[in-house]
Amino acid sequence: MRTADRLIANLRSAREFQPQAYLPMALGGHPIGWVRRDHAGRLRAWPDVFKDSGKEIQILPAGEPALSAAFARVSQALADEGVVRGWRGETYAIRAETGGNAVFHIERAAVRFFGLTSSAAHLNGFFLQDEKQIIWIARRAATKATDPGMLDNLVAGGVTTGEDTWQTLLRECGEEAGIPGALAQKARPAGALRLCRDVPEGLNSEVLHAYDLPLPPDFRPRNVDGEVSEFQALAAGALIERIARGELSVAAGLVAVDFALRHGLLQDADGEIRAAIEPCRVPTLP
Repeated sequence: MRTADRLIANLRSAREFQPQAYLPMALGGHPIGWVRRDHAGRLRAWPDVFKDSGKEIQILPAGEPALSAAFARVSQALADEGVVRGWRGETYAIRAETGGNAVFHIERAAVRFFGLTSSAAHLNGFFLQDEKQIIWIARRAATKATDPGMLDNLVAGGVTTGEDTWQTLLRECGEEAGIPGALAQKARPAGALRLCRDVPEGLNSEVLHAYDLPLPPDFRPRNVDGEVSEFQALAAGALIERIARGELSVAAGLVAVDFALRHGLLQDADGEIRAAIEPCRVPTLP
């Protein structure tokens, strides 16, 4: 199979969602998540939180503090049963509408069980060598709860409660790659992409906010938080081959291919690669 075909297959996997295998979950009439049909029966244990009509799971309305407390209770019980794994002790803000206020906060490890949409910041860090762009990538530590040992963008992290995307990016730049704050501030937003794919835990629905940062040629990333096992500097061709072989996480591959297309580093004469990534593009808020 051609590298381009394998690359396209990898990109399409970012949208491999089978809605017939799920029940939609709604709050106050707003679609908010998806629960796998074989998981939905577990939620009947909490009739004060969920109402299952057989066609839809409704979250019973309550204020944000009450809903956050309810989801904390349910998530902990699911973790005790071994259904939710990789507990992080961090929460994500869940919104019923893009740009709206959080309707509740939930342990990040439980987000995929409920098919809720989260956000993440991803950084394309690169430098010039002999007038060619070289891209830094990271290898996720073997202890990571998701995609352990896989290759990733130089910096990537979920947007937790109390942070926005930019704050997350700056924090992760320091923790994951040792990028000084003054240098990290030079990163520029480069659009947003959305994953929506079936995973063993449920549904991975995530908006990836991409940033580009040109780095000095003599800069060497240094991990601080233990979440990265190594860094590699790759020419565009080598990076694309790694993505085509499935060595990068789906999220990181999506962000990296988008970077390569935007910077003219990837040949796509017939437009097939752009066609594969286009359904993942989402508007960014002003």
